[in-house]
Amino acid sequence: MQTEQEPSEQPPAPPMRPARPAPRPAPRSGGLSLGKLAFAAIALVIGAWFLGNKKPAPADSEATATAVESETPPATPPAAKRGAMVIQGEKATTLTAPDEARMVVQEQGSVLRIEGSVGANFATDLRAALEANPSLQRIDITSGGGYAGPGLEAARMIRRRNLVVRVQSQCASMCVALWAAGAQRQMEPDAWIGLHDWDARCDLRPSPDREECNYQVQFATDHDSSYDAWLREAGFNHYLLDLQTKTASKDIAVLTAPQLWENGVDFSVVNHEGARMTRAEVQGYLAEKFDRR
Repeated sequence: MQTEQEPSEQPPAPPMRPARPAPRPAPRSGGLSLGKLAFAAIALVIGAWFLGNKKPAPADSEATATAVESETPPATPPAAKRGAMVIQGEKATTLTAPDEARMVVQEQGSVLRIEGSVGANFATDLRAALEANPSLQRIDITSGGGYAGPGLEAARMIRRRNLVVRVQSQCASMCVALWAAGAQRQMEPDAWIGLHDWDARCDLRPSPDREECNYQVQFATDHDSSYDAWLREAGFNHYLLDLQTKTASKDIAVLTAPQLWENGVDFSVVNHEGARMTRAEVQGYLAEKFDRR
């Protein structure tokens, strides 16, 4: 069993996302609003990648999809050299707090289904679910991310309990820490992981909330080593870590199962019934699902 030293008590999460005061990367502090990223646009982007990097058709969405080529180290696998698919969003000008995720225990207490954002009460709700269900073994999650403080605390709970984390549909921003911290990582064949840099926009808050926001960010920055360690232990290579820091906070870099495999990430793909799929089966499934010809 993997164990981890318990960090000092973390201050309460602020009612908004903190901003990074230092130039070095910090853990995700806020999730991109998936409501503004139409699923049609995402599906077209993923489909285009599997059909030979065809240009996706326009979608009626507040976001647009483009292929972005990132600088790649010599040892980066071929998929990385083809470039990452990035969904471009719009920079937020107002502060919004993420909604709380919905958590439901399933399969006789062995699975916790989580849908929604990593809100201020996320870690508290997860702790309550774990305490009430000692036989819980797996978390099935769909989330666009959220606050860093509750997210990191929740990730430490997942690590201590050696839980399996399975992505259903999507897992972006702070959600990636929850997935990476799992004892085993799984995702369904048409699910995707989303990476981006972070910006909690403390400057949009009036004083003294602005100062409190900056304090919260500094705390999260000081504890970002666990986040980076989880990603590295999960097999995230230099290309993926670099992609994460180079993707603007308003955008999201979409990574599918084949791309993650080709970049060394350690995980398995299971179908909607839970049966493990081979890489060839995943490629065939996605090619068939997203074939627009």
